[in-house]
Amino acid sequence: MKRSAMALFAFLVLILATASVAGPPLTGHYDSVDLGGPVQVGRYTEGWGGGGGALLAGTTLNAASWDGSVLASQWHYWCSTESSNAVLLVSTVNSSGNGNRTYMKTFAGGYIWLSGSGPWANGDPDYPGVIDSYVEFETITYSNWIPIAAVTNVQASAHFDAYPAQCMTFYIGNGSRVASTALGDPVPANYPAFLDPSCNPTRTEGACWNFFTITLSILDCSVGTKEATWGAIKSIYGQ
Repeated sequence: MKRSAMALFAFLVLILATASVAGPPLTGHYDSVDLGGPVQVGRYTEGWGGGGGALLAGTTLNAASWDGSVLASQWHYWCSTESSNAVLLVSTVNSSGNGNRTYMKTFAGGYIWLSGSGPWANGDPDYPGVIDSYVEFETITYSNWIPIAAVTNVQASAHFDAYPAQCMTFYIGNGSRVASTALGDPVPANYPAFLDPSCNPTRTEGACWNFFTITLSILDCSVGTKEATWGAIKSIYGQ
């Protein structure tokens, strides 16, 4: 009996030590390296099926940090799907087909992941979560009705699996399209795969983007399953 009690005590000490170094991501506003911050810039793709397009429902996104050689070593979000066709907000395109059009694109679903070694690190090995809202504002430049360039910005929010309060927002102020299969461009190397709505890399049509001017804000993420689990252990030990 004494040996069993000592084993239980050792187990609880081990659990306590583990719990004491784990916690929600640290509160803060984290800018990308081009703004002088620690967050890596990103690469982004939109994938669509046959007959689809970047402005149409069913387009699925896939974005990841890029450190110059490796994708998704610091952050990654993926599998959010355009829920309806894009809404035209502003158009300056004239009768000759020259000018800009700005669209609002709304996505639903999707997942997010932050590395546990990022600037928000607080003891967990990583921080997986779910995207709660995602809206993109895309401006396309036309010349003689041909879309020759596109830029975008993103506003989104998310929460983490282990810390269920919605406590993270991220803003991408400068996205620049580098290729689109709709324009006959080849798909460049080292970009995230084109995903379908089931999160599988089955699509061959899509667009590739570079993301800059990123701000990731984390504010008071609540303690979730880890705190509850440790509370239960303390309760058992107290008995």
